[in-house]
Amino acid sequence: MTLQQIFDWCQKKSYFSRDDDEIWQAINSAAHLLYKEVVLENKGYFIVFDTTDLVFAAGQEEYQLPATVQQIVRLREQIPGEVAWRVVSPAEFNDPATVSAQFGFNSDVDCDTSPFIYNGPYLKQSDAAAQDGINSIRIEPIPQQTHNTELVYTADFLEIEGATSSLVIDAEGHDAIKYLAVVELLAANDDDNADRFQSLGSYHKTQYLKLVRKRQIQSGPTVEPYLEDMD
Repeated sequence: MTLQQIFDWCQKKSYFSRDDDEIWQAINSAAHLLYKEVVLENKGYFIVFDTTDLVFAAGQEEYQLPATVQQIVRLREQIPGEVAWRVVSPAEFNDPATVSAQFGFNSDVDCDTSPFIYNGPYLKQSDAAAQDGINSIRIEPIPQQTHNTELVYTADFLEIEGATSSLVIDAEGHDAIKYLAVVELLAANDDDNADRFQSLGSYHKTQYLKLVRKRQIQSGPTVEPYLEDMD
């Protein structure tokens, strides 16, 4: 669902009794709650795999990142029509501050190394003046053709203020957002139905968090102990 569809549903279920800004605030509160729950599940991180918002274009050096990017975990690129992905390394790859920020991906073992490197993320002066917090990266060398990308990043939660705001909660969590938001709206009306919606919201939240847990089914690597004969 889009944010506008979530808004329309919440407005209807609360009998059109609350102002628009109250509805957006309730949606924001519900989404923020889910975000924090996922962060707790994922040891402090909200991970996003994005293959749509960033495309390398011929002759373009600088690219704006999605507004929710907190820290780049991995960047890969691919020429359209090809199968192979190539890992794009950050500039000054051996800098400890850069290396320690990277997560391990087993799939990188068989990946080719991209001829590109990226500088950033950084905040341009124009974006800083706009106070939108949107970061950019600079690609070297400048691409000469279109490249698909896979951007993996840890996501910030951005306040939801309207239909054009960013929503980091994926579609599987939208039902929880809807019901939990209506709880806040009905409670403002002293409506006894708030308890019923609370029960449904808690159910959908639990199901969403179960899904978040089940997304990681790969077993971690095991280490064989090494015993030295001390005799």
